[in-house]
Amino acid sequence: MTHAERIKTRSILLEFLKFRVLAAGQQFFDGTGIDQRRQWLASVHPQALSLSDEDLEQIWNQARTLYMEC
Repeated sequence: MTHAERIKTRSILLEFLKFRVLAAGQQFFDGTGIDQRRQWLASVHPQALSLSDEDLEQIWNQARTLYMEC
């Protein structure tokens, strides 16, 4: 995966997560380790599986920061 493809995949995933986080709130993040995230992504957004575990962790943290009420 090129750097440009990685950036695009990350941004698409972040946008994809927006409505799920807004709908579910903190429950979206509860009990979601990397294995559970990958399993969930395999069924709903398989393109994101090409990202590294580090990328996924960063995106989950970014989604929490951007879309959760503080």
